[in-house]
Amino acid sequence: MPTSLLGLVLFLVLLAPGFAFTARRERVRSGRTLSAFRETTTVALVSVAADGAVLGLFAVLRIVFPSWTPDVGALVRAPQRYAVEHYAQLLSWGIGLLAVATLVAFAAGGRRGKEHESGVSAWTLLFTAHPDAAVFVGCLLDDGSYVAGRLLSFSRAAEDVADRELTLTGPITYRAPEKTETSLLPDVGATAISARRIVLLNVSYVPEDAPA
Repeated sequence: MPTSLLGLVLFLVLLAPGFAFTARRERVRSGRTLSAFRETTTVALVSVAADGAVLGLFAVLRIVFPSWTPDVGALVRAPQRYAVEHYAQLLSWGIGLLAVATLVAFAAGGRRGKEHESGVSAWTLLFTAHPDAAVFVGCLLDDGSYVAGRLLSFSRAAEDVADRELTLTGPITYRAPEKTETSLLPDVGATAISARRIVLLNVSYVPEDAPA
């Protein structure tokens, strides 16, 4: 572990690829709650892999274009002297390599591989079971009212947090509590529903090329 403030800063900076990977992955995958150990391990391993890949690229560039790259041998032999004399070059290359590693990790985090069902909430499974179809949702709420429409977006959070909600787009239909008739809301283009209010959730899948 780092024993100085500078070492701690460098340590955190080198973990930037891992942080970028997890941040991107949270946006495209279901919001599973992972243990702190697993999250830390993921950040560390991704950072090591991305930093290692970029250092490998630097090694190739050093062989092909030795005059364009920092002299690693001189840096190892006399690190303090070389750093003082070539601080601008070292800083620019360090920032550039770290930026490339972070971008690579960020791109890798955006891969939409199929998730195993055991790690995905039923909420997410319902809305992503047929990605090529339009998803229509009907929600029976805790006050007895019923709202239905086409799914526009939904929170991928696995836990029942306060901001876990879905949004529906028109045409929006609504049935008031203790009523039997459902009516179209002509002036409503979209609506948001809190997951905590939903008692029953019905989902229909309609092929996108189906006639209206």
